[in-house]
Parts: sequence; C-alpha cells; structure tokens
Amino acid sequence: MLKIDCPECKKSFIWTDDMPFKGDCPNPDCEGRYDIHRSLKQSARKRTSNREKICLCPACGGEVASRWALCKHCGSLVAGARSFRRRDLLLAVVLLLLALSSFIRYMGKP
Repeated sequence: MLKIDCPECKKSFIWTDDMPFKGDCPNPDCEGRYDIHRSLKQSARKRTSNREKICLCPACGGEVASRWALCKHCGSLVAGARSFRRRDLLLAVVLLLLALSSFIRYMGKP
C-alpha cells in the first residue's frame, strides 16, 4: 500500500497491490493518470532528504557537527537536545567529586 497524489487533481488515494502500476485516477471528475514507479521515487526522495537534517545548537542556533559536540559559535557543549556552558559543566564535576570524596572519607572511618 502506498499513498499516491494524482498529478492532475492533487487528490491522494491509497494504491493497493491489486491495482495496476499505471492507471487512471480513481476520482471520477479527473482525467489524470498515476504512475506507481514515479510515486515510489518521489516518496523515497522525500524520506532520504529528511534524514539529512542539519544539527543546530539549542543555545545559539548555530550549526554543529553532531548532537554530541562543542559549538563553535557560542562555545557551549551540545548534548542531545540540551546545551551546557563549559563553566557550569566544570562546576558540576567539581561538586560531584567533592561529594564523592567526602562520602568515601566518612565511610572509611569506623
């Protein structure tokens, strides 16, 4: 099954396996003809072009190489759909290490 748009009347219909590869539009008011091979190529072209999306930084909107990268425009770390400033990330790591070291220090005393 494939959704096909008629080139003449621009109405869409579902092509099933029992229909011919080339045929008349099912709309009785339309004299257009459809071609399943052309429609398949257009559908494949649309789907592959959607995959080639450009990744943008959530903080500044600049283009980044991937979803896990350092933004060249604002200097923030892009992690998925979020962005972190390097200073805030460094502060979080320092606080985590301090908490971990104090936890180990007090757990080691009897």
